[in-house]
Amino acid sequence: MATQSDKSFEEVATQIRQHLDERGWLRHAGRGLAISIALEASELLEHYQWDDEAVGDKQAIAGELADIIIYAFQFADSQDIDIAEAIGRKLASSAQKYPLSEFSKDLPQEERQANWLKRKARMTGDTKEENSNE
Repeated sequence: MATQSDKSFEEVATQIRQHLDERGWLRHAGRGLAISIALEASELLEHYQWDDEAVGDKQAIAGELADIIIYAFQFADSQDIDIAEAIGRKLASSAQKYPLSEFSKDLPQEERQANWLKRKARMTGDTKEENSNE
Protein backbone atom coordinates (compact mmCIF):
# COMPACT_ATOMS: atom_id res chain seq x y z
CA MET A 1 0.00 0.00 0.00
CA ALA A 2 1.31 3.43 -0.91
CA THR A 3 2.05 5.81 1.90
CA GLN A 4 0.54 9.26 1.66
CA SER A 5 2.29 12.54 2.35
CA ASP A 6 1.85 14.16 5.73
CA LYS A 7 -0.27 16.97 4.28
CA SER A 8 -3.65 17.24 5.96
CA PHE A 9 -6.92 16.93 4.09
CA GLU A 10 -7.56 20.63 4.75
CA GLU A 11 -4.11 21.63 3.43
CA VAL A 12 -4.80 19.81 0.17
CA ALA A 13 -8.28 21.38 -0.07
CA THR A 14 -6.81 24.84 0.51
CA GLN A 15 -4.17 24.26 -2.15
CA ILE A 16 -6.86 23.15 -4.64
CA ARG A 17 -9.14 26.11 -3.81
CA GLN A 18 -6.27 28.59 -4.22
CA HIS A 19 -5.30 27.10 -7.60
CA LEU A 20 -8.91 27.23 -8.82
CA ASP A 21 -9.58 30.71 -7.41
CA GLU A 22 -6.48 32.22 -9.04
CA ARG A 23 -7.78 31.05 -12.42
CA GLY A 24 -11.45 31.93 -11.85
CA TRP A 25 -12.52 28.30 -11.91
CA LEU A 26 -14.50 28.23 -8.66
CA ARG A 27 -17.69 29.30 -10.43
CA HIS A 28 -18.40 25.99 -12.18
CA ALA A 29 -21.73 24.33 -11.40
CA GLY A 30 -22.34 20.80 -10.15
CA ARG A 31 -23.51 19.33 -13.47
CA GLY A 32 -20.37 20.32 -15.36
CA LEU A 33 -18.16 19.15 -12.53
CA ALA A 34 -19.94 15.78 -12.33
CA ILE A 35 -19.42 15.38 -16.08
CA SER A 36 -15.75 16.30 -15.67
CA ILE A 37 -15.29 13.67 -12.95
CA ALA A 38 -16.75 11.03 -15.27
CA LEU A 39 -14.60 12.17 -18.20
CA GLU A 40 -11.42 12.10 -16.13
CA ALA A 41 -12.34 8.68 -14.73
CA SER A 42 -12.65 7.47 -18.33
CA GLU A 43 -9.17 8.81 -19.06
CA LEU A 44 -7.84 6.83 -16.10
CA LEU A 45 -9.67 3.75 -17.32
CA GLU A 46 -8.02 4.08 -20.74
CA HIS A 47 -4.75 3.03 -19.11
CA TYR A 48 -6.38 -0.35 -18.35
CA GLN A 49 -8.51 -0.74 -21.48
CA TRP A 50 -6.78 -3.81 -22.92
CA ASP A 51 -4.97 -5.36 -20.00
CA ASP A 52 -5.03 -5.72 -16.22
CA GLU A 53 -1.64 -4.01 -16.16
CA ALA A 54 -1.63 -0.27 -16.78
CA VAL A 55 -0.44 1.12 -20.07
CA GLY A 56 1.59 4.20 -19.29
CA ASP A 57 3.80 5.21 -16.45
CA LYS A 58 2.88 5.81 -12.84
CA GLN A 59 3.17 9.59 -13.24
CA ALA A 60 0.58 9.64 -16.05
CA ILE A 61 -1.82 7.50 -14.01
CA ALA A 62 -1.26 9.67 -10.93
CA GLY A 63 -2.04 12.73 -13.05
CA GLU A 64 -5.39 11.26 -14.13
CA LEU A 65 -6.21 10.35 -10.53
CA ALA A 66 -5.28 13.87 -9.41
CA ASP A 67 -7.66 15.33 -12.01
CA ILE A 68 -10.49 13.20 -10.62
CA ILE A 69 -9.73 14.19 -7.03
CA ILE A 70 -9.43 17.89 -7.87
CA TYR A 71 -12.80 17.83 -9.64
CA ALA A 72 -14.29 15.89 -6.71
CA PHE A 73 -13.07 18.56 -4.26
CA GLN A 74 -14.47 21.27 -6.52
CA PHE A 75 -17.78 19.41 -6.83
CA ALA A 76 -18.01 19.00 -3.04
CA ASP A 77 -17.41 22.72 -2.56
CA SER A 78 -20.04 23.62 -5.15
CA GLN A 79 -22.59 21.38 -3.39
CA ASP A 80 -21.54 22.36 0.17
CA ILE A 81 -20.49 18.79 0.98
CA ASP A 82 -17.99 18.12 3.77
CA ILE A 83 -15.91 15.37 2.18
CA ALA A 84 -14.50 13.95 5.42
CA GLU A 85 -17.99 13.82 6.95
CA ALA A 86 -19.47 12.23 3.81
CA ILE A 87 -16.72 9.58 3.76
CA GLY A 88 -17.29 8.83 7.45
CA ARG A 89 -21.04 8.37 6.89
CA LYS A 90 -20.43 6.20 3.83
CA LEU A 91 -17.96 3.95 5.67
CA ALA A 92 -20.40 3.55 8.58
CA SER A 93 -23.19 2.66 6.15
CA SER A 94 -20.93 0.20 4.32
CA ALA A 95 -19.92 -1.43 7.61
CA GLN A 96 -23.59 -2.10 8.37
CA LYS A 97 -24.31 -3.29 4.85
CA TYR A 98 -21.24 -5.56 4.74
CA PRO A 99 -20.61 -6.76 8.32
CA LEU A 100 -17.28 -8.40 9.13
CA SER A 101 -19.11 -11.54 10.21
CA GLU A 102 -19.96 -12.07 6.52
CA PHE A 103 -17.24 -10.15 4.68
CA SER A 104 -14.04 -10.48 6.71
CA LYS A 105 -10.87 -10.95 4.68
CA ASP A 106 -10.28 -14.04 6.84
CA LEU A 107 -13.32 -15.85 5.38
CA PRO A 108 -12.88 -18.03 2.30
CA GLN A 109 -13.46 -16.13 -0.95
CA GLU A 110 -16.31 -18.47 -1.91
CA GLU A 111 -18.15 -17.73 1.34
CA ARG A 112 -17.69 -13.99 0.92
CA GLN A 113 -18.96 -14.18 -2.65
CA ALA A 114 -22.01 -16.23 -1.60
CA ASN A 115 -22.77 -13.67 1.13
CA TRP A 116 -22.50 -10.84 -1.40
CA LEU A 117 -24.88 -12.62 -3.80
CA LYS A 118 -27.42 -13.15 -0.98
CA ARG A 119 -27.31 -9.48 -0.03
CA LYS A 120 -27.55 -8.40 -3.66
CA ALA A 121 -30.66 -10.58 -4.13
CA ARG A 122 -32.27 -9.05 -1.01
CA MET A 123 -31.50 -5.51 -2.18
CA THR A 124 -32.94 -6.06 -5.65
CA GLY A 125 -35.95 -7.98 -4.37
CA ASP A 126 -34.87 -11.09 -6.27
CA THR A 127 -35.72 -13.66 -3.61
CA LYS A 128 -36.66 -16.48 -5.99
CA GLU A 129 -35.04 -19.74 -4.99
CA GLU A 130 -33.54 -21.67 -7.83
CA ASN A 131 -35.35 -24.95 -8.31
CA SER A 132 -32.81 -27.73 -8.73
CA ASN A 133 -35.48 -29.92 -10.40
CA GLU A 134 -35.76 -27.65 -13.41
